[in-house]
Amino acid sequence: MKILVVEDEDSKILEWKDAIAAHNADEENKGFRLQMTTSQNVTDAKRQLDLHRLDAAVVDLRLQVEPGVAEINSQGNDLVRHILEVQPLGVVVYTGQQADADTASYDCPQVRVMDKADGMEQVFTWLGENKDVFLRLRGAKSAFNRETARVFFRSIWPRWSHWTSSTVHGADLTEVVARHVVAHVHDSMLNAGGDATHPEEAYFVPPLKARLDTGDLVQYEGGSWVVVTPRCDLANQGKVATILLAFCEDISNSWKELEATDSGKSKDKMKKLIQHDGMPKQHFLHPMRDAAGQARGPWMVQFHNLKAITAEQAFNELTGLRFASLSPLFIPSLVERFGAYFSRIGTPDYSSD
Repeated sequence: MKILVVEDEDSKILEWKDAIAAHNADEENKGFRLQMTTSQNVTDAKRQLDLHRLDAAVVDLRLQVEPGVAEINSQGNDLVRHILEVQPLGVVVYTGQQADADTASYDCPQVRVMDKADGMEQVFTWLGENKDVFLRLRGAKSAFNRETARVFFRSIWPRWSHWTSSTVHGADLTEVVARHVVAHVHDSMLNAGGDATHPEEAYFVPPLKARLDTGDLVQYEGGSWVVVTPRCDLANQGKVATILLAFCEDISNSWKELEATDSGKSKDKMKKLIQHDGMPKQHFLHPMRDAAGQARGPWMVQFHNLKAITAEQAFNELTGLRFASLSPLFIPSLVERFGAYFSRIGTPDYSSD
């Protein structure tokens, strides 16, 4: 596991080196080996973050802003916020001034604040407890880079002249290229996985958008509801007067019973539920865990159980009640089935009299 230790005292850095050497000497029992990169000030720490593929960072709060500038400060808070903005890493604030840790501004409960007085072993223990997620993330980065290379050499670089010729002179193509790469990588990796996804991929938790959107799940009036108003109507507030919600019937009890029964019949029943139980009036939503780790769902969206509320009330009240939103991969199915349900005209009953 590759870690960045940000500490401005030479004696403390030597202590870290000795502690890591001792840890690595017992690698077989510890379960993992550590490789350390060090920085003594914020500027160099940011440079190291750009240069190295790291799994975690251990940050002291009181740091040199620049080499040789050692004044009492809490620059480590700025560095932690920077890491959370630019790098998906494990972060430990390792300090003798715990009260100075600006945890409210981190807005991330996974950032651990530890007291130096309790020693370095607590850091190693925490890294060990979380090594699976850090190493899985490293694997994800490798997979992303592999697919990005394919897109770059097959699509972006050969067609670069077309990208630039159709762009306003001086315009920044960075975000355009980023979206192009991400879209290609996502589709490529989905295809490589046989179009099979994990249930958690069905949701963004918490919702990414600040505004209410199609596919948002809200806890409202004692139940779970999903927004089914078309996205084009929600893009601009004030475009529509009414927002439409569909009730999500919780089927978790029957789902758990089927999971607990290891039989071919129960597996067939689960497959049928995933296929909406063969009923056009409803739509299956996968189980998930919310931001607090609480298990929710699965649900059957009831297209015949709708609630219409004013747009003003919806934007004011529902936005803060969202606990998840369907990812773009799963919204089309919900919308298509909802539209298909209402487009069923039906025919008169046949009478034999």
